[in-house]
Amino acid sequence: MKKVLAGVMCLGFGGMADAEPAKLALDIKGTSLTELMDLEVTSLSRKPEELNKVPAAVHVITNEQIQRLGVTHIAEVLRYAPGVEVARLAANRWAISIRGFNSGNANKLLVMIDGRSIYTPLYSGVFWEEKDVLLEDVARIEIIRGPGGTHWGANAVNGVINIITKDAESTQGGLVKLGAGLEERGLVAARYGGKLGEDTFARVYGKLTRRDESALAGPIEDDARMAQAGFRLDHHLNRQDRLTLQGDLYRGEQGPEYEGLLTPGQEYNGGNLRFQWSHWANPDRNHEFSAYYDRTHLESGEFNDQRQVWDADYRLLQRWRNHELVGGLSYRNLSDEVKSPAQARFIPQRRSDEVQSAFLQDDIGFLDDRLHLVVGTKYEVNDYSGEEWQPNVRASYAFTERTLLWAAWSKAVRTPTRLEHDALVSDRTGTVVLDANDHLNPEYAEFYELGWRQAWADVWQVDLAAYVGKYRDLMTTVISPDNPEVLTLGNAMEGDIKGVEASVTLQAATNWLVRLNYTHAELDITSKPGNLDTERGPNIAGSTPNDMLKLISLWDINDRWQLNTYLRYVDELPARDASSYWVADLSLAWRVLPQTRLQLMGRHLGQGDLEEWGPGVNAVEPDWALYLTQWF
Repeated sequence: MKKVLAGVMCLGFGGMADAEPAKLALDIKGTSLTELMDLEVTSLSRKPEELNKVPAAVHVITNEQIQRLGVTHIAEVLRYAPGVEVARLAANRWAISIRGFNSGNANKLLVMIDGRSIYTPLYSGVFWEEKDVLLEDVARIEIIRGPGGTHWGANAVNGVINIITKDAESTQGGLVKLGAGLEERGLVAARYGGKLGEDTFARVYGKLTRRDESALAGPIEDDARMAQAGFRLDHHLNRQDRLTLQGDLYRGEQGPEYEGLLTPGQEYNGGNLRFQWSHWANPDRNHEFSAYYDRTHLESGEFNDQRQVWDADYRLLQRWRNHELVGGLSYRNLSDEVKSPAQARFIPQRRSDEVQSAFLQDDIGFLDDRLHLVVGTKYEVNDYSGEEWQPNVRASYAFTERTLLWAAWSKAVRTPTRLEHDALVSDRTGTVVLDANDHLNPEYAEFYELGWRQAWADVWQVDLAAYVGKYRDLMTTVISPDNPEVLTLGNAMEGDIKGVEASVTLQAATNWLVRLNYTHAELDITSKPGNLDTERGPNIAGSTPNDMLKLISLWDINDRWQLNTYLRYVDELPARDASSYWVADLSLAWRVLPQTRLQLMGRHLGQGDLEEWGPGVNAVEPDWALYLTQWF
């Protein structure tokens, strides 16, 4: 292993300090430190903000970085971000979280694609195997570490991830990508964008993937297949108004002998349609209305989950003197039908729920806009726990254009879900052993954060954040008050987390960028009276790595060759019996012709078959893959 890692390090870093300046091999913006600092983000406060002035722990992965590192699925992209915990459970299943509470059913992270929530209301988590995009069309991925409930509502407890795609005008022309490897057996992707009128642009895409089964699978086959297609249409009515219509369809399967939710085999399909209207009334006022429909269907043996989501959202941005007000209203309707074995029923089988909310936030600038105070809250009403308030207060002071100190206090909630509210579990004789609780309280989180962001001469940048989080009313198993012989769910745990997150970026040369990400977290979960599952708290804490380190190098050898490397360390997971590990990824890209790129990708190198989530879960195998991309 040491020889492999040493070789990767030499390839990635050797001799770069003396390299002459060179044009970016892919000729795409987003690599230099200056460009990264000047990026705009919108996910924190639902308004455009310069990244170097954002009063929060925010990280952006650009399209350029995604292409350089050769990844082909959203979940694998997130490995490169500081503070994001990613563990692969099967060929196309992942456990992903931020600041702890990770598992295959992680439920305290809100994930969106262009503002469309992709978590399942079944349990507030993400079926990552179902969710993907054509990564060549992603403009950037904005990652907020810490609560985002003031703007995005319930379940944005530990963080928010927003995958933002390019507009159709930015993706004109055609693209075809073909790839194959030892584990990723096949990738076929195509996209074409065209102009339909003077002010109308459109694109269509398709993507097919096939992944080999994981290592140590034995009788468990988890090979996966996925097909996806979609479109986007952007129309400029005038200088003030813009319309967007976009949608996707997908179908996939895993198995046939994959032991997923309840029985072998898993199939899934779905689709979505999203509309957005943006109107700039004047430079100081912007209206935005969006609505989407999302349908998903998951089938695994006798388990069959079908659900639909209708969502409408209005947002207003108003600047007035030294105030920048953002407010809005939203409405969501969720309906589902869950069929399952008699031993694990959902009562009722069909259900329809509503969520209504309103939020308001004021960003006030003082001292020639160097000092900012941000105060806001969200009011939300849902059918499971009633009324919820999710406030936040942030403050920042810019000592210079490149020096920012910020602090924040915020509160977020995770509301009970269909699974926790309506599930009924019986043994083989039909006797009820676990009855869900329709009187659960939400899970509450309160975070205190302090951060510092500093850049020196467009060569160094340091981004530091420290936090303390307190959780209460965490859900676990208790004795039913109505029947002492039956278990139910109750709010019988609490806990706290503290940690630091650091990202150091060095522009070592005009053609070489190096970034070091380090995070340390300590999570402690304790039981309250009535908790019967005394192992749940230690299991949650012991599934969070205390330390993670990620070293990324992006190097343009010359105007035709790139070498990009990624080395990561993840600490042990005592509750999973998973050892700490070092692995590396390597990407060598060659611009054969101006419109043709050939890329060799090595993934998960240095450890052999790696049980990222511990014994009993399929292991990740080292992979080599070759990709050919043609633009026209």
